[in-house]
Amino acid sequence: MKNCLFLYFIFSIFFGYSQSNEQSIDLISLRKSNNGSKPFRVLMTTISDQSLFQKKYNGTDMTLEFVLRHHFYTAIDLNADKNQLISMDGTKFILSSNNAKDITDESILLVSKMYFGKKEFKTFKNIIKKNEEF
Repeated sequence: MKNCLFLYFIFSIFFGYSQSNEQSIDLISLRKSNNGSKPFRVLMTTISDQSLFQKKYNGTDMTLEFVLRHHFYTAIDLNADKNQLISMDGTKFILSSNNAKDITDESILLVSKMYFGKKEFKTFKNIIKKNEEF
């Protein structure tokens, strides 16, 4: 019985911690991956105005935040101390950009160089290419 209570306590701490971290993120990832140690990346940004990520991405009908959250499995945490991208394995990349468009471009470039991100980027480029043909 003590073992069961102990296991319940450990699981509740772990899952409660995981859920509370995800709940503190302003714009959660729209998709989750089974590939990394975490199911999504986190873009932490000093930008506090969510509407700045509502601009269209490079002439498409998709917003900056939709591209990051859907195509690149990335949650967005607004009003952070610095601009950084945290990969699915926990690696932190400091971003040099300061506006939403440039932060999005820099994040996508970083993701495109990651092991799983290469496939995401290739798929995204194909979607963009197909949309340009129509």
